[in-house]
Amino acid sequence: MRWVRAFLRGFGCAFRGIGRTVREERNFRIHLTAVSFVILFGIWYEVTAFQAAVLAIVCGIVLVAELLNSAVEAAVDFCSCRLDPLAKKAKDAGAGAVLVTAMLSVAVFVILFRDPAHWMLVWDKLRFPGGLIPAALAVGGILFVCWGGNGKSSGERPEDTERNAESE
Repeated sequence: MRWVRAFLRGFGCAFRGIGRTVREERNFRIHLTAVSFVILFGIWYEVTAFQAAVLAIVCGIVLVAELLNSAVEAAVDFCSCRLDPLAKKAKDAGAGAVLVTAMLSVAVFVILFRDPAHWMLVWDKLRFPGGLIPAALAVGGILFVCWGGNGKSSGERPEDTERNAESE
């Protein structure tokens, strides 16, 4: 039974890591907001099972890339006490991976939802009073996620600023 406890403890670590990333990483919250919009749009658009599966995979890949990027940034910050070209290279590569997956997800979204008739269906649902409430909540959610919370609001962490000041 010890192995079961160890196995379950691993899940606890994973959920803690996801929770910490949600709290501390603004870009992860932005991607979660985008995924929420994709889900809402899928409901309004009445996606097929295949479209839903493709969207779930693509959204999952973007979130995984952002989690890995956050892990790379944390490891680099831990190992690098000063500004280092290799540290910058690692962080830039992680950010590039996230950008590529995000661009891929936008391309998949455009390909799956290219039919203008379906866009009119979504527009008709938004025009009615019941459709404005979710849209207003979505806009409020974006504003809170992007500019609210206590996560990073710029590309630098406070400890990075301190390191930069020490190295000068």
